[in-house]
Amino acid sequence: MKNFAVSWLLDRLGERLGFGVTTTPVGFKWIKEEFLKGDCFIGGEESGGVGYPEHLPERDGILTSLLLLESVAATGKDLAAQFKEVEALAGLTHAYDRLDLPLKAPLDLTPFREPRPLAGLTPKGVDTLDGVKWLYEEAWVLFRASGTEPVVRIYVEAQSPELVRALLEEARKLVEG
Repeated sequence: MKNFAVSWLLDRLGERLGFGVTTTPVGFKWIKEEFLKGDCFIGGEESGGVGYPEHLPERDGILTSLLLLESVAATGKDLAAQFKEVEALAGLTHAYDRLDLPLKAPLDLTPFREPRPLAGLTPKGVDTLDGVKWLYEEAWVLFRASGTEPVVRIYVEAQSPELVRALLEEARKLVEG
């Protein structure tokens, strides 16, 4: 279980390992609703909140920290090395960043519903579950007005930090006009 702004790495892992991944709108309340329906063993959001419905249908940083510590102790590998193994299992590299831009007025996402080329990439599709996500073969860019403060958030995931930076910069220019 993940929200709309979380890495495609989880979808790829689900495919490779044979389990389903449900995507919810942004906000842990949506993940919690799915927890309460059952048939889920973990859920997380891009801000780092992770929950375990069999333990507590809410984010639990202490349990997550203990599980990560147990993983380091059991494998003898630091988290960076373990993450490289996850990337290898998923068959892709991962780079991610987010930019928060102050809003002077409510953002109309209608003009963003038609994806555009960015950073030399050709769009492959669009997803509007929560905001507008432009899909590319090598990346995605999500434009989303915050539900808690007057900002628009631009999320980017790509296969290199350089591509993430280029996509964020071009997306920022689009939002700022």
